[in-house]
Amino acid sequence: MAQTPITSPAAAPDLAFGTGNGEAEPQQEKLPIRQHLALSSFWFAVNLHWGALGMIIVPSQATRLAPFAGMTEAEVSGWTIGMGALVGAVVPPIAGALSDRCTAGMGRRRPYVIAGSAINVVALLLFYLAFQAHSLIGYIAAWMLIGLGNNIATGAFSGIIPDLVPARERGLASSMMATMQQLGTIGGFIVGGVLMTQGREQDLLALTSIAAAVAVITLLTVVGTPERRLTHAEPFRWSELKECFWIDPRQHPDFGWVWITRAFFTTGWWLIQPILLYFMRDVIQAKEPASAVSILGGIVLLGAIPTGIGGGILSDRFGRKRIVWLAGMVMAVTCLLFAGLGMLPLEMRLGAIYAVAILWGFGYGAYVSVDWALGTDVLPNPDEAGKDMGVWHLSMVIPQSIAAPAAGLLLRPFVMQGGVGYRPEGYALVFLSACVFMFLCGALIFRVKKAR
Repeated sequence: MAQTPITSPAAAPDLAFGTGNGEAEPQQEKLPIRQHLALSSFWFAVNLHWGALGMIIVPSQATRLAPFAGMTEAEVSGWTIGMGALVGAVVPPIAGALSDRCTAGMGRRRPYVIAGSAINVVALLLFYLAFQAHSLIGYIAAWMLIGLGNNIATGAFSGIIPDLVPARERGLASSMMATMQQLGTIGGFIVGGVLMTQGREQDLLALTSIAAAVAVITLLTVVGTPERRLTHAEPFRWSELKECFWIDPRQHPDFGWVWITRAFFTTGWWLIQPILLYFMRDVIQAKEPASAVSILGGIVLLGAIPTGIGGGILSDRFGRKRIVWLAGMVMAVTCLLFAGLGMLPLEMRLGAIYAVAILWGFGYGAYVSVDWALGTDVLPNPDEAGKDMGVWHLSMVIPQSIAAPAAGLLLRPFVMQGGVGYRPEGYALVFLSACVFMFLCGALIFRVKKAR
């Protein structure tokens, strides 16, 4: 599956690529900041998109869809998110592998980023129509189409950092990505929280705003991220499909342990994320839960910015595993604190959750600051970065497909009388479950031997 050398267009003479035969071409001293910004800005759009949808819009719409579906709201939200994650498990490795071989004039990755983003935008409008029709099947189908487009784009784009960024700058690149992810998620919280406040939901405006952001920022990223053209590549053979979804951990144990620890972190995260809106309503008893979630998310991400910026840069010097360990332990403690909030007097709960959110942000920012860099450090084959990063991406989407529905199932025995809302004990069970996975993420990272 070796590739022939990649030629250099005049537009990007200074970008570092593998040669396809295992040898590296000469690398520049430093990747220009403008190209770091172009690379990371795409993740602003992606996280604005998923932050608004996953944290606020889908849980809010699930409350209104539940009576038509004959399910609880947490189950509607969980199954919707979980089914979309199944698409995310299948598409990125294939998109990454195909982009590894793409010989288009604009480069290997950008054609897939453009096509996937276009599908994403159209699917958001179909998603609105399905919701208006109160069709759960159509709603989930449109959600899966959103996931298809977004994962085509991100599956291919995931290969760009190992393509373009010198190894010594990947901590910086990961920090810039983390910052853009956090800013994008804050933007998503603002869009969702402002437009989906109880009693005055503006579903169409929220979804079209997200679609416009994805379209505009994708265009800016594509223009600002020149690639070298691959002049020739062996065609993709479907007999190689298994390789798109599997890297043998016995041959590449460091990759395997990074994959597992990321999967544990993601499981903990997605046990919590789909139920936060309901937690703010039932346990914290916020007057406007959507707005409260927006404020909570903003506090989390403001707390994450210092560690998000500093963690990746420090990891270039001191190693990434210590940062992951710290993040996992902080997130585990945070989950324990969330589980105990229901025991506080009611008047103290809102202030307490906002205080805990700072700690949550500290751990989250530290983790995402090194997440991408550590993944690229342990890639089995830099010349097939798109395929290998697609396999790595599975550590995020497979747990999501399991954890989001599991959160709804864990809450179901705790439905309040009347069928609306859940008792605090149910939420405590979910948070304690998340605590276990966050602890395992931090505890097992030192199984990685060759990466720092």
